[in-house]
Amino acid sequence: MSAPELNITPTAKMKGARLMNPFNGMLRLWCFDVGSVSFLGTGLLGMVLGCITALQGKSDSAELLFCMGIVSSSAAVAWQLIRLMASECAQLIPHYRRHIYIQSAVVLTSVFGISVLFCLALGSTSSLSTLVLALVMSFAFICLCLLSTQWFYASFLLFVLVPFISLITGYIPLWLSAIALVALGAFIIRICRALPWRAEARTVYLNGLEMGWFWLPNLQSMRILSRFERYLHPTNFFIGPMLTILLLLIPAVCLVLGVLSHQFHQNFPVLLLLAQFSVIMCSLVHWSRVQRSRSTETLLLMPGFDGRKGLIAAFCRGQQRLLNVVVGIMLACSLLLGWLSGDLNMQLVGHLVLSTYWACALTLGFGCMCRRVLHVTLTMTVVAGHSLWVSISLASLRDGGNLGDWIIWDMLLMILGSIVLIWGKKTLWKGDVISG
Repeated sequence: MSAPELNITPTAKMKGARLMNPFNGMLRLWCFDVGSVSFLGTGLLGMVLGCITALQGKSDSAELLFCMGIVSSSAAVAWQLIRLMASECAQLIPHYRRHIYIQSAVVLTSVFGISVLFCLALGSTSSLSTLVLALVMSFAFICLCLLSTQWFYASFLLFVLVPFISLITGYIPLWLSAIALVALGAFIIRICRALPWRAEARTVYLNGLEMGWFWLPNLQSMRILSRFERYLHPTNFFIGPMLTILLLLIPAVCLVLGVLSHQFHQNFPVLLLLAQFSVIMCSLVHWSRVQRSRSTETLLLMPGFDGRKGLIAAFCRGQQRLLNVVVGIMLACSLLLGWLSGDLNMQLVGHLVLSTYWACALTLGFGCMCRRVLHVTLTMTVVAGHSLWVSISLASLRDGGNLGDWIIWDMLLMILGSIVLIWGKKTLWKGDVISG
């Protein structure tokens, strides 16, 4: 009896291993992980809004949103692979790595397939080359992260490239993108067959959870920047010097892009890009606050705050100062780029400044109500909505429309943003810190 049992048991185990469902635990792995759900939620939001705008016949906006969905999903896949390399026990758990690979392939295939089907069904075949190029860029980013996990810190560059993918498509034929896609896919498969454990992957994983995947130098030696940080304190307490760097870097990059766009006669959406990243920057303020919620008591014990109420009042004053700085940057860049191009449209400048104000105000106000990272991720709907709002208004202006009605709606939304800011002040740290 014992001999047959010894012969049958391993075979039965092998059959059971083959029949194991590779999607077991997928919800826990992808939707309960802070890093994964942030990118995956943004990608899902882009896909939903893309489908809605595609059904409305707005092919350009749908193409942009589908590209954002593909790029965000690829960032979630790269995050899963980095977490796999950071886990010492990944090779010891049966089928764990195989399940991650299958789930990653299904996520990317589903997002790309839905995008292509919607574009083909609505007759927008010209968008196919743009979607393929977005997937090529996503595969290239995953390859870089597999070669060196430090590349994940540059994940924001993917989102910077999204508005330019359709412009780049004009210089790259579809057949070349298809060849690059196959080559990059084969390279990813080859690396994943022998994916090693890496100590630096754990560092990237832990830093990513706290810092939002940015690495920044110390700025304490620069007096002007130190004074500026004190001006925003305590709003920048949790995010640290990253906020100051972003406030300097984003407008500088946009101005350089604007100059290059004017020099080479390219119509890059520089101001739209600046507005989008301004809203994302405001979202990062509360992302870091929620991630480092344990530091709230440390902030409360610092001198200069009259208990919990004084801390909340100071934090909200800092938010208003940040909002003023962001709007000032938007106004200055709009005037400079308009003067450079020789086509200064004050209606356009007013529309961009007002829309940036209400979008940032809504993000900061809703961010005050957030207690979990998932809640902060939901504020990205403001980013997507604002992007769609500005894109449609600019398309209307190009078609000979007038921005007067848009500016009226911007003023109404500014009032709504101010109300949300006041409401957020009443809910900030409610029950999170000792009341006083």
